Amino acid sequence: MKILICGDSFAADYTVKYSGKGWVNYIAEKNYVVNIAQAGCGEYKIYKQLYSQIKNLKNYDRLIISHTSPYRIHVENHPFYAEDLLHKNCDFIYNDVADKKEQCAELACVAEYFENFYNLEYAKFTHSLICEKIETIVDTAGIQCLHIANTEWNDLYNFKNMLNFYNHFLNYRGIVNHYSDEGNRIIFQDVLERLEKIDK
Repeated sequence: MKILICGDSFAADYTVKYSGKGWVNYIAEKNYVVNIAQAGCGEYKIYKQLYSQIKNLKNYDRLIISHTSPYRIHVENHPFYAEDLLHKNCDFIYNDVADKKEQCAELACVAEYFENFYNLEYAKFTHSLICEKIETIVDTAGIQCLHIANTEWNDLYNFKNMLNFYNHFLNYRGIVNHYSDEGNRIIFQDVLERLEKIDK
């Protein structure tokens, strides 16, 4: 199969920075894969990834989109990760900002915004609108798509064809794609099985 992968760090190619294979690398060993997922990106950037390929979607047999938390704030340039090979397109999320603010003074005001002004209901509403837009693009293109989540997905957008690996994330944590090798192999098998079952 010819597969396009979009999404966040759970789908990004970690080989640009780390040794070891993630589930996306196992998929690529058995299929032709174009992977444009970016570590740390928010849902808007995932939408932009997909939109950048809108004229080429008909050339793929399958599309995989790994969706992210609704609690990321879009930013053009993250001051801490500007030179990082894997996270250079990272958006803001509170835990990471709070952890890095002592090393990067520019993040102190971002942490303050999260702590005092950030509205979770608005974040979830905006996230759902972007997800709906993504599904519209997929439906219009007529491509068979598998949507993936690796975080809690309660009360978030309900995609038509979705796998949620949050329980795997709790049990098989690691570095590459955030999973141990065993966890990556489980996800690889589950994703491959689902992809093969999707009708063309």
